[in-house]
Amino acid sequence: MSARRRIELGSLTAVALALTLGMLWLHTWQVTLNDYGSEAMGPLGALLHGHLWRFLQTAPAYGPSLMLRAPFALIPSLAHGTELLVYRISALPCLLALAALAVWIAAQLRSAGRGWLAVALTLAVCLLNPLTYFALSIGHPEEVLGGVLCVVAVLAALRGHCAWAGILLGLAIANKEWAIVAAGPVLVALPAHRIRTLLVAGGVLALLLGPMALATGSAKSATGKLTVANGGTFFYTQQLWWFLGQPQHWVPAMHGQLMAGFRFPPAWLQGRAHILIAWIGVPLSWFAFKRRMARENALALLAMLLLLRCALDPWDLVYYPIPFIIALLSWETLVRQRAPVGAALATGAAYLLFEQLPLVLSANEQAVAFMVPCLFALVALALVVYRRRAPAARPQSTTSSSFVNLLRRRAPLSVTTVRSSIRTPSVPGR
Repeated sequence: MSARRRIELGSLTAVALALTLGMLWLHTWQVTLNDYGSEAMGPLGALLHGHLWRFLQTAPAYGPSLMLRAPFALIPSLAHGTELLVYRISALPCLLALAALAVWIAAQLRSAGRGWLAVALTLAVCLLNPLTYFALSIGHPEEVLGGVLCVVAVLAALRGHCAWAGILLGLAIANKEWAIVAAGPVLVALPAHRIRTLLVAGGVLALLLGPMALATGSAKSATGKLTVANGGTFFYTQQLWWFLGQPQHWVPAMHGQLMAGFRFPPAWLQGRAHILIAWIGVPLSWFAFKRRMARENALALLAMLLLLRCALDPWDLVYYPIPFIIALLSWETLVRQRAPVGAALATGAAYLLFEQLPLVLSANEQAVAFMVPCLFALVALALVVYRRRAPAARPQSTTSSSFVNLLRRRAPLSVTTVRSSIRTPSVPGR
């Protein structure tokens, strides 16, 4: 690495670290009132004080995420720091993981000759994202970590590292159960050894979730009801099921606001929406495999499935799109070799849809405003994922293929084109 590249990398790292610390320390989180206070503060405190069995019995579904972050939180806990300080330090590894991914992507952009505008937009989307602020405010920094783990698992699979892909996939699912949708993209991205990857991922899950299942006496509670979730009476407008709900003639108070035209979820959807989210990735990934999708577009497949996770969840919240945005940004920068304009637009759209439009639109209008861009994005990603590749090989450009070559380095699959198929490289004239 040249001296210039080292200086650039050091500068990018310093900026990313400053933005990460600023995100955590420039805001005062109400940790006793958010989800962290009601779900994670007690179990994490038990773990930090050595009460392992009590932690396993009381931990939320994302308990393994607390295990991974506990070494960071141990330092302020031993120093008798405030609950706010413990929360900030426990959230730090989640944001540092995103910062590391952002710096790595920015470095690849610079190596490929991309300008500083693309680099700045990448860092801004990753580290100045308002959705990350809401995730921290509500008490779910693990959402950020889950998005990073899913993307890195796919990147490891693209390079043929089946063991690392399995470890990262297992960690992602243990961190937050929705990451099961990343299993399909990881398997599609792998050139070989898919069964081995699944076994490794299963071993990681057993190691992290097994003690919780033993302590609670129920594997179902340890996995946070991966296949079943009760939507209760909450039925948010930012999802695709809205107009199938049952209209109500009274106006309930939700989060300090009044929502006119409120709906109840239909009875047939109760407990079934998350079943669909958990398993819809299987046929969609299989179809991509049969269509001989270019392996590097597994990142686009991941983005599509993560967007479906938001669109099909009756409890879709403001921070849910974060993993989708991380995956979309990775695909735009690493595969399409361009500035993450789509990820930036998705961030702005999510902020408007969840935070601004509810102040001026009716419930039905909010639902329409969500459905239109969401369905457009899903169709656009589906066209990328399921477009069959032309059989003829095209000349490979050294500059434009630098990212793909990097992703596939050390992979046991022979590559003769920039956009090769999943199984075998294209052969001229075949």
